[in-house]
Amino acid sequence: MTYKSRLWGTVAALAFMGSGQAFAQEETPSDGVLVVTGTRGQPRTVTESAAPIDVVSGDQLEKMGGATSLRDVLTQLVPSFQAQTVASSSWDSLARPAGLRGLGGAHVLVLVNGKRRHNSALINLSSFSMSSGSNPVDLDLIPNGAIRSIEVLRDGASAQYGSDAIAGVINITLKEDDSGQLVLNAGQRYKWHDRSDGETYSFDLYKGFKLGDAGFLSLTVAGRDQSRTVRNSTHTEQLYFRVNGQPDPRETTVDRNWLVKGGLPRTSSINMIANAGYDFGGVEAYATGTLGYRDATIGQGFRKPNSNQNILQVHPDGFAPDYTLSEKDFQFLAGVRSEAGPWSWDLSSTFGRNFDTHGSQNSLNASLGPLSPTEFTTFTSAFNQWTTNFDVTRDLELGFAKPLTLAFGLEHRWENFKTVPKDEAAYRNGGYIYPANYGGLVGQAAQVGAQGAITLHPSDAADLSRNSYAAYIDLATNITDPWFVNAAGRFEHYDDSSGDVFSGKLSTRYEIMDGVALRATVSNGFRAPSLSQIGFAQTSTQIFVVNGVIQPIDSKTVKTDSPVGIALGAQPLKPEKSLNLSAGLSLTPLPGFSVTADAYRIELRDRILLSSFLTGAGVNAILATNGFQPYSVRYFTNALDTNTQGVDVVATYNTRLGDLGSLRLSAAFNYNKTKIHKLAANPPELSGLNVTMFNRQQQGFITDNTPTTKLVLSGDWSLGGLSVNLRETRYGKIDYIQSAAVNDQHFSAKWITDLDISYKLTESTTVAVGANNLFNIYPDLMTLVNTIGTGNYAANSPFGFYGGYYYGRLSVKF
Repeated sequence: MTYKSRLWGTVAALAFMGSGQAFAQEETPSDGVLVVTGTRGQPRTVTESAAPIDVVSGDQLEKMGGATSLRDVLTQLVPSFQAQTVASSSWDSLARPAGLRGLGGAHVLVLVNGKRRHNSALINLSSFSMSSGSNPVDLDLIPNGAIRSIEVLRDGASAQYGSDAIAGVINITLKEDDSGQLVLNAGQRYKWHDRSDGETYSFDLYKGFKLGDAGFLSLTVAGRDQSRTVRNSTHTEQLYFRVNGQPDPRETTVDRNWLVKGGLPRTSSINMIANAGYDFGGVEAYATGTLGYRDATIGQGFRKPNSNQNILQVHPDGFAPDYTLSEKDFQFLAGVRSEAGPWSWDLSSTFGRNFDTHGSQNSLNASLGPLSPTEFTTFTSAFNQWTTNFDVTRDLELGFAKPLTLAFGLEHRWENFKTVPKDEAAYRNGGYIYPANYGGLVGQAAQVGAQGAITLHPSDAADLSRNSYAAYIDLATNITDPWFVNAAGRFEHYDDSSGDVFSGKLSTRYEIMDGVALRATVSNGFRAPSLSQIGFAQTSTQIFVVNGVIQPIDSKTVKTDSPVGIALGAQPLKPEKSLNLSAGLSLTPLPGFSVTADAYRIELRDRILLSSFLTGAGVNAILATNGFQPYSVRYFTNALDTNTQGVDVVATYNTRLGDLGSLRLSAAFNYNKTKIHKLAANPPELSGLNVTMFNRQQQGFITDNTPTTKLVLSGDWSLGGLSVNLRETRYGKIDYIQSAAVNDQHFSAKWITDLDISYKLTESTTVAVGANNLFNIYPDLMTLVNTIGTGNYAANSPFGFYGGYYYGRLSVKF
C-alpha cells in the first residue's frame, strides 16, 4: 500500500465512522457561505449562484504555512487557478505568473472589498508566462492576516466588472471585527545535497477596533524574511584559460556544484493595511489603505572566468551576479454610500502606485574593462492607476416571483506606465578589447551590458498614459421561484488606439427540484493591450536550447513602434476579444454535502504574446543599422487565436462525528486544455530573413505548459483543541516543447501532500506544525545536455522544484 493510500484510507475511515449519525445533528451546509461577487443584488450562497464561485476563508489561509504566498494558496485550493514556477528570471521569480482557467493574470480582475486593485509595475516576461508582457495585480502584497475571505468567480465577467475580467474575478474581503491576533511562522526547506536552505520567518499582526457604535477600524501589519533556495546542477565546462597549453590546476579544485545561484530569491518584505468605516446617520464613509515594501535578491547563472562576460582583474574566478529589486507599493481608497428611498448609491475613488528600482550586484559590464563598476541601478519602473466609481441599485416590483434588481453605474480609470533608464554604465559600450593573456579571447570585444541585469537604453524609456470611461447596467431577478436570470451590459471607451467596446453577459439558473439546479452563462469580453506591452523594451540574457544543449544567449525586447520593431514587421497592437460559454450543475442532495460541476469554453481572439526570438544575419544587420550589437530580438504581437475548454468539479462534505469531533472533506478537479485556432502570418518584412514569428516552442508555451488536469483532495478533522488538515494534490503531466521535436521534454504527473496539525493550548493560544510537500517530491529531471550548471528539473513544474518545506506556527488571539 502506498503512502497516499494509507493517508486517504484514514480520512475515508473517519468519514465512514461519522456517516451514520451525520444527518441527525444540526450543521451548517458547506454551501451556506454568502457571496457577493458575480451579482449586484442580494448575496447568494455558492450553490445558489448562477456562476461558479470558490470561497477561501481566513482560517484556511492561516493553515497554509509560512512559506505559502497568496497566489500559492489559491493554486492549492482553487481547482482552475495555477501559479507558475520561474527560476532566476529577474522579477518573474518573485511576482510569479498566475491565472485562471489556463489564461494569465492579465485576464483576471482583482478586487479588494469589491473595488479594483491597482496593477504592478513588474511585467511577466518569462518565456513560460501565461501573462506575456502584461503587468497583473500582485496578490502577494496583501497581508493574509487582514483577509476575512476570498471569493474566486470562475467565469467571464467583463460586462459586470471591467474589460480585463475575461477568465474571472478574485474579490478579497477584509476583516472588520474588533478582534486581535498575532501569527508567527518559521520554517525551512528539506535538505538538498546535505544543505538546508529557504529559511523563512514571518508574522501577521491584526487588531480591530470599534469606533463607538457606528464604526470600525482594523489594522494589519505583516513581515516576511526568506533566504535563498538554490537548486542547480554541476557545471562541467572549462572555466579557466589554459596555462602553457595545459588545463589550469584550479579546474580540479573549484566546487562546481554551487557555481550557479539559481532558485528562489532572498526576499524581505513588510506590508500594512488599514480598513475603516463609519455610519454618519445613514451615510456611511469608508476607507482602505495599503502600504508595502519589498526587497529581493535573485541569483543568476555563472559567468566563467574565460568568457567574454568577465574581466579577470575584477572577477579572477568568475562570478554569479544577482538581480536586485527594491519595490514600494501603496493604494488608498475612500468612498461614501447611502440610501435615498428605494435607491442605494456608492461613490468611491482609489489611487494606487507600484514603483520598482531594478539593478544588479556582484556584476560588471565587461566592455568597460577593469574599471567597470560591480553594482548597477539599471532602471526604474512605475505603474499608477486612479479609478473612480459611482454605483446605483434598487429593487423594482414588476410582477416577477422576486423583485427585479436594477444596478447601473459609471467608471473612470486613468493609468500610467513609466520606465526610466538609470546608470549609463549598465548599458554603455566601453569598447574594451581583450589583450594578451586572455587565451582565445585576445583581440576580441568584451560583451556589452551589466551582467545578471535587465538594462534599458535611453531609446527604451517609456511614459504612457490613457483614460478609460465606462458605463454599465445590470438586471437580475427570479422570473419564477426556480428560475433566476441575470443580464448585464457594459460600454467602455479608451482614449488611445484601443477604442470602444461593448461587453454583454447573460446568466441563468433553474432549480429543477430542491437541491438540484442547472446554470449557464454566455458573455463576451475585451482586453486592451496593457501599457507595458505597448511601451516596454529591454536587454537581458536568456537561456535557450540550441541543438539539444542549454546555452545563455543575449536577447532584446523592442517596442512595436521602434525602428528595429518596424523593420522586423511589428504592427500596432489590437485589443484581445473573447467569447465565454459555460454550463453547469449544482447539487445539494444531503445536508452538509454539495457538488458543483461546470464546463466552459473561452475563445480568445488576437491574443497578445511575445514573438519568437528572431536571429540571424538579417536581424543583426537591422540591429547594426540602429546602433546595437547582435542580439536575439522579440516584440509583442497579436500572435494567435486560442480556444480553451475545460471542466471544474467541486464537492464538499461537512459532518459531525459525535465523540470523534467534526470532519470536512472536499474534492476539486479541473480539466483545462488550450488549442491554437489560428496563427498570425509572418509579416512581409520577415520573408527574406529565414525566421519564424511564432515558432513551435512559443506555441508549446500556450498549449502544453500547464497541466491538463489537477485534482485536490482534502480533509480537515477537529476534536477538541486538536485540528488536522491533510491535502493531496495531483498535478497532471506537462510538456516542455522545443523548436525541434527531438528536444521535447515530457514530465509525468505527481502527487503532492500537505499536512498541518494544530493544537489549542488555551482559548487564545494555538501551536501548529506542518509541511508543504511532505514527502519531498521533485519533478522529473530534464534529459537535455546541461553543462552550465542551471537547474535540471522541469522548469515549468506547477508545484515548483524546491522539494519539501516544514514549519511551525504560533497563533495568539487577544
